[in-house]
Amino acid sequence: MKRLLRKYAVSITVVVVLIASIFIWNQSRGYNDAAMAMIPEYDDVEERSILADEDIQSKLEPSFFEYYDNHNQTGASDSNGFEVAIASSDYSAISQDNVEIKTGLGEPFDKAVALIDQNAWAEYTFTVPEDGYYQMGMSYYALPGKRAAVVRSMQIDGKYPFFQAKKLTFQRMWKEKDETWFDNQGNEFNPSREEVHGWQYKEIRDSEAKITEPLRFYLTKGEHTLRIEAVREPAAIGEIRIFSPIHYPTYDEVVQTYKEKGYKETKGVQVKIQAEHAILRSDPTLKRIEDREPITEPFNPKAIALNTFGGDGWRNGEQWAEWEFEVPESGLYNIGMRYGQWYLNGIPTQRKITIDDKVPFQEMNGVLFPYKQEFQIMKLGNKDEEFLYYLEKGKHTIRMEVQVGSLGEMMEAVRVTTNKLSLLYREVIRVTGTSPDPNADWNLENNITNLVPRLHLLATNVNDVVESLYDLGVQKGSSDISTLLEVRDTLISMAENTDTIPARLESINNLQASLGTWVNSMSQQSLLLDYILVQSPDQKWLKPAAPWYVRAGTSVRDLGYSFTKDYSGIGNLYEDEETLDVWIARGRDWVQIIKQMIDEDFTTETGIKVNVNVVPAGQMQVLLLANTAGLAPDVALGVEGETPIDFAVRNALVNLNDYPDYEEVASRFRPGALIPYKYNDGDYALPENQNFYMLFYRKDIMEELGITEDEIPDTWEEVMQLIPTLQQNGMDFFYPHAPNDTKLAINEFAPFLFQHGGDLYDEKGMVSKLDSPEALKAMEMWTELFTNYKIEKQADFYNRFRSGEMPIGVADYSTYILLSTAAPELTGWWGMKPMPGLKQEDGRINRSTGGLGQTGIIFKDSKMKEEAWQFLKWWTGADAQERFGSELEALLGVEARWNTANVEALNRLPWEQKDLEAILEQWEWFREREVVIGGYYTTRHIANMWNEIVLNGKVTREAVEEGVREINKELRKKREEFGLETSDTDRLDE
Repeated sequence: MKRLLRKYAVSITVVVVLIASIFIWNQSRGYNDAAMAMIPEYDDVEERSILADEDIQSKLEPSFFEYYDNHNQTGASDSNGFEVAIASSDYSAISQDNVEIKTGLGEPFDKAVALIDQNAWAEYTFTVPEDGYYQMGMSYYALPGKRAAVVRSMQIDGKYPFFQAKKLTFQRMWKEKDETWFDNQGNEFNPSREEVHGWQYKEIRDSEAKITEPLRFYLTKGEHTLRIEAVREPAAIGEIRIFSPIHYPTYDEVVQTYKEKGYKETKGVQVKIQAEHAILRSDPTLKRIEDREPITEPFNPKAIALNTFGGDGWRNGEQWAEWEFEVPESGLYNIGMRYGQWYLNGIPTQRKITIDDKVPFQEMNGVLFPYKQEFQIMKLGNKDEEFLYYLEKGKHTIRMEVQVGSLGEMMEAVRVTTNKLSLLYREVIRVTGTSPDPNADWNLENNITNLVPRLHLLATNVNDVVESLYDLGVQKGSSDISTLLEVRDTLISMAENTDTIPARLESINNLQASLGTWVNSMSQQSLLLDYILVQSPDQKWLKPAAPWYVRAGTSVRDLGYSFTKDYSGIGNLYEDEETLDVWIARGRDWVQIIKQMIDEDFTTETGIKVNVNVVPAGQMQVLLLANTAGLAPDVALGVEGETPIDFAVRNALVNLNDYPDYEEVASRFRPGALIPYKYNDGDYALPENQNFYMLFYRKDIMEELGITEDEIPDTWEEVMQLIPTLQQNGMDFFYPHAPNDTKLAINEFAPFLFQHGGDLYDEKGMVSKLDSPEALKAMEMWTELFTNYKIEKQADFYNRFRSGEMPIGVADYSTYILLSTAAPELTGWWGMKPMPGLKQEDGRINRSTGGLGQTGIIFKDSKMKEEAWQFLKWWTGADAQERFGSELEALLGVEARWNTANVEALNRLPWEQKDLEAILEQWEWFREREVVIGGYYTTRHIANMWNEIVLNGKVTREAVEEGVREINKELRKKREEFGLETSDTDRLDE
């Protein structure tokens, strides 16, 4: 034994060390919860930043939480026993424009004031008998509009009491228009949704549902004025109700009432309501979806069955769905549901549940649905018992509405922490500058008051949120908590060694972005519903999930079907018939809409049958391989903007100029949108959509800096005059730069190039013109933003725009969507206008920019070229584009708003008018960049030029000339490869 130990001593030692290392690493790789024990308790630390008076957040309306806490600290309490109803026709004043008196809308309001367009308003006066909190409600009728929810703002005595009052949402009602339909493969598809018009009543609530009860308004005794103003969509007002706060009874109180009235438990009844059969919903995006769990009802082993409801799309505050059911006898019932909640890792989602439009008792105002990686049965009740519900014999309705309430105060705490962290960051950079010397001794503790205590308190605030999540039942180790733990530990680390803070400025920015992202993700309260059970207490609950061996069998069976079933095909598939073959590189939900439109509109009108197949988005090599193998489709949609030229040079595409009506079809788009698809005097694609850059700005911060909306920069010269002012106030300008995606560099540089009158290539696309005087000036202006003016090289613009650190910047339309949907506190405080440009000799401002989108192409090998052209004309037409945009937004929400390239269709989609006007003004200067064979080297080397100039300090001309030599070599090489004419001038670069 000793001999063996001696012989293998080294090996044994290595193994022991490895095992010990793994054990130590495993024990230490988590977050340091013990670190909180080392943080002292603070009673009287002044947390207020010296910049608080300059903090623009203090100029904005407070959040409801701040408003409520402030009034509570002065002794405010709920009023009692008051209620008044004000008919909408009893207004004290109305705006001159966009207000109509509507009649004939049905009972109970035959005469109603309708606010038709943005900025229309009506005022009402009322009197309350005592100081205290009051709540409000409104009856409304959503009039025909652009399908979006109605949005109103509410002022009391000329002021918004809190920012939530600036964006109050009043949902429309939707139902399924027809039965579900099936394709010839047996797959089930959602029917279209249609609006149900009628009067609704809604208490005034937070549009994000972060507050569980109707909003409380503090009113002093006496007369007040209430103004309701239109923000979006037309709607009529029936009446406004003002009342003392609602107090729902508890379950124990309701049970006592049951006993007093002698209600008895029913026996032997079980009513199952399939969730996919919702009779009404607040949003057309709420739909049936497929689930492949074998006991989900109904289940089709061979095809798609839409057997559940909601899922990822049922996630935003106040979205609701309603079901109808009937019970055979009066009495007490239990209620439960089979659900899937695997969306937030370890964190429960929440729903408000009403029966016959009433909350039965307090506990139903916010029901938690715990997280688990499989289906569960929610028995509505508490740990000790299942709740009883009294139902009269006959029909009833049950409604489930997204509620975020349990997380609301936590999100507010994180928002406040983010703001304090932002102020602390600005204090630090006032001492160190934005690019501090890492070797200098900044002595921050002496220069920033209470630096260490403030960092400790921020860490404590974050830790309190973590502890609150644990109290909700969230398990330690949840990835959705790790973000908070990382922020907490980083703050503690900074407090332990403040000398490291100047070198960690980027880390502070990352912390703010992480917290902002966390709040947004927690707001997404998704839930999947299979069925709802209303049953007698003596009935057993159904099994929540199939046994593992049943699920395994289903997986094996699905695997077997995968060898024979065509999963790329969508909708009706035609075999042994002359059909047009269309491939679409988009998500399956998107393609389903297109296929349904084809079957209902295109095929019906033309008689041309179409097979549609899905190509994975971004996998353009699939088209190239198919073309090489002689298997190319007739038409491809969703093709990336740089791809058509790759096919055109290989003589694989139809020249659309060969069609006599091409010019007429091309007039649907901005002329500059067609540039990338031109090759050798031909045109080889039509644009489907296009991105665009705009200038976003915070009205409040600009006003604070003395800059009115009329003075927002129109030119780059004005931007460069503004940047020092911003930086002197601890703020910055944003211009996009994606260091990890070189393909975007050319889009970031192109506006400067085009505005200077430059071009990427010569007229024949043989030689780079990036070394022209115009291009050199453009490169200098682009890079000087980062070198001379020191703007951030990389930043999360959305979150820093919200915090006020970057109150102005250039971004694409996706930022518009984010600000419109996920920044309620900024409602009315931000604007959008065309991006800055260069003033020309005629006084006009050249704002040229592009945003390469997706295209449609026709393959040359197609035997149905005329039919393919009819299809492409139909698809890019205004009617089809408008319908697709509307259906897409109805299915996936405003986040999926279709940025069509068709100018007429853009005008028809539900953009706010002022935003649409700004977009159309920018489109007047829309110009795409040229795409040539070998152009990928241009993309790569523009990114290299930026790196050399900005990061390495190289002279602009040197960096450009080096890049141009390499670009020209590749351009010549690729042209020679395809037997194309080359230029002699590029040989001089070698």
